[in-house]
Parts: sequence; C-alpha cells; structure tokens
Amino acid sequence: MAMGPRNTELGDFLRTRRSRIEPEDVGLPGTTRRRVQGLRREELAQISGLSVDYYTRLEQGRHPTASPSVLDSLAQALRLPPAERLHLFSLARAVDPHPPYANQSHRNPSPGEEGTDQEHFQQVLGMFGSAPAVLCGPFGDILAANDAACFVYDTDFRRLPVPERNTLHWILTTSTARALYQDAWEDSATEMIGKLRIETGQFPHHSRARDLVAQLDQASPLFRRVWRQHEVSSCVQGDIKVFHHRLGGVLPLRADAVTVHSAPGQVCYVLLPLDDSFDRAFRRYSAQVAS
Repeated sequence: MAMGPRNTELGDFLRTRRSRIEPEDVGLPGTTRRRVQGLRREELAQISGLSVDYYTRLEQGRHPTASPSVLDSLAQALRLPPAERLHLFSLARAVDPHPPYANQSHRNPSPGEEGTDQEHFQQVLGMFGSAPAVLCGPFGDILAANDAACFVYDTDFRRLPVPERNTLHWILTTSTARALYQDAWEDSATEMIGKLRIETGQFPHHSRARDLVAQLDQASPLFRRVWRQHEVSSCVQGDIKVFHHRLGGVLPLRADAVTVHSAPGQVCYVLLPLDDSFDRAFRRYSAQVAS
C-alpha cells in the first residue's frame, strides 16, 4: 500500500519542542533517571489528551496534519509562545480557531500593562512624524492614532467607545466618513468589507470577528449587501485618496501600510500628503488648538 504524504517538518518541530519541557513544568513527577531530554512521548500524549500511537505518528511525520482542536491541545501542552503557535498551525496547514495575534488587541490588559501598551503604540506612530498614521489590529480595530490622523479623519479615534473604535464601523456608520470620501465612499467601504471577509475566512471562529459582523450587519445596509455577495479584497495600499475636509478643503494623500513585525497582526496605515495643502491645514488647526 502506498504511503500518504509525510510532514517531517511538523514532526521535527513537535519533537524539538517536547524536548524543552521538563516534567516538573507540567505537574509530572521528575526523576534523575530519564533517557530522554524533556517529556516522553507518552507523557505529552497524556497531557494533550491524545493516544500515544496517534501522537507518535504525528511526530514521525506520518500524519501531514491534525485537527485544529488537536493542535490547540498540543500548543497548550507544549506551552508555545504566540509565534511558535502560529508556526505550528502553519506547518500543519490548519486554521487556528484562537489565533494569538488576533487575541492581543481584544483582551483586557493586566494591571500596569495598559500604559506599557500605549507607550509602545505611540513609539510606533512616532516613526511617521507629522504624517497621519493609524495603528490597527486584526479586523480593523483601531489601537492608536496620532494627532495628524485624528485631524485628517476629522475624528478623535482615541475618544471613541471601544466597540466603535474600528475602521469599518467608522466608515460605515458616521456622516463624517461620508463627507470626507464623498463619491469614493461606497467603493472605499466595499474594499474594507472585502478585507474583513478575507480575515474572517482565516479565523472563522474568532469571537471578535463574529461580534463585529453581527454589529455591522445591524448597523449598515451597505455592509449587509456586500457581505452577502461574498466580496473579497486585499485592500492594496499605494492608491491616492482625496479627502474633502471641512477645515482643510481638498486634501490629496497617498495611502500606504507598514507591517509591525514585533507585533504580529498589527499594521500601521499611513497617509502621505501629495502637496503642501495638508501641512498648511494641519498647522493652522494645531495653532488654534494650542491657543
């Protein structure tokens, strides 16, 4: 009988990570007379809720993949940090129902942690100087925005209630967004809905994705129509946007995106002015605020 495809990389990864976990780390009695470093296969199988035979075949590469629930159990048993959990699911060519990077922006911070997060976000935005920049997490949730971004979008995103601090919620439900985009509003919103469709396809069981889709389905007729058409979009950056600003007049800007490698799932969206109209308008606004 011909053997199916093997996945030696998945097996090698599981074996090396098993070797890093000591029995005492997972509540098993330790002993000085062990012939293997780290956990034995049968021990890892036990704490993962798997049969020894099934886990052995995984580690030997005889199973090219495993179910998301099995991978989740292994990731927890092996105490994998977020990057290694992502790698495990990637090697198994499986979709993680609880992606670590998608959870980062939707959990409650631990005591003393919130200030640290905000300092990190502001450091990221500080790289762009006076250019409007918005830092987003998964599903378009807004994590931070600099003063220039709050000016050009005519919205202080930092003061919005957390459930509404989302790019799609803003463009679909506010009159401010319609006024800024004018004739380009529907196309821009449709593109963003298509990007959300791709993200929810990658993480179909994520609670934030489900809640956001339900919220927008109730709030926006355009969302309901586009969502049911299963439109998808990569939301390619580099295009020119023309904002019709109530204070700055017509503002042409080029949109671009910068991935934050130190924080998987986070992206900085930056608007680069194409002439001096934005700088002049922003300086006037800043002077008025200062006075």
